[in-house]
Amino acid sequence: NAQDMQKLNDTVDRMAQKGARESLIYMNDMALVVSVTNRIVITAMDGSSAKENIFTNIDSAAIL
Repeated sequence: NAQDMQKLNDTVDRMAQKGARESLIYMNDMALVVSVTNRIVITAMDGSSAKENIFTNIDSAAIL
């Protein structure tokens, strides 16, 4: 929804200010790997699928 998109955009903005490039964002029982530089979601999965995964090539994380 629009509120979730705004929260995601705000988080990506804050991460960009801190120099993040590839980030893991955990929000609403979803794990999103985001290219902060390009402002696109690279990978998205629900929380139960994310539990047994290892995320690599990220330089930051946010839990919302």
